[in-house]
Amino acid sequence: MKKSIFGLVLITMLVGIFIVNVFQEVRKNKENARELEENITQIASVEGSIAPNSEGLSEGDAPPDFELKTLEGKTIRLSDYKGKKVILNFWASWCPPCKAEMPHMETYYKTNAKKQNIEIIAVNLTNLERGSNKLEQVKNFVKDYRLTFQIPLDENGDVGRTYQTLSIPTSYMIDSNGLINKKIIGPMDGEMIEKLVKEMD
Repeated sequence: MKKSIFGLVLITMLVGIFIVNVFQEVRKNKENARELEENITQIASVEGSIAPNSEGLSEGDAPPDFELKTLEGKTIRLSDYKGKKVILNFWASWCPPCKAEMPHMETYYKTNAKKQNIEIIAVNLTNLERGSNKLEQVKNFVKDYRLTFQIPLDENGDVGRTYQTLSIPTSYMIDSNGLINKKIIGPMDGEMIEKLVKEMD
């Protein structure tokens, strides 16, 4: 009798654990779906901010100069880096591919920037950041990923529109002559960055 009661209690506990796990999985899937929907909405807003008839920038074009302030309040211009190779990157803190790309860019920057005469300028599309305290979100992102390259803030979205950033991340590889060598849509890893920089030689 005791064995059958114990067996019944054990089965009841296992069923209970199973039900709890199912509910947790359903809730997790709903949260993931909601996050994906938010990301799609944000990407759509990036695409919607671009003039539909704009032809975009092509390889061999001179990239438009711009002037933006960094988180520290420093003013930087693309023309300040004339004579250097530049990786001009556009990103936002909510963007999963941007999160995947950032550690690769930081590692590359720390190990290669000086010897390869290269600068990374990662323009934050601040106008597309979520919530009310956008600058705080960007600061936290920079701190969490320990980024040391330049992070100018495109607070009005003007530079993003000029560079036709239809999706993010988008990067422009600019050679030492100040011309666009290649446009990359999507995240880069360390090996890809190395290859693209070598192609600018």
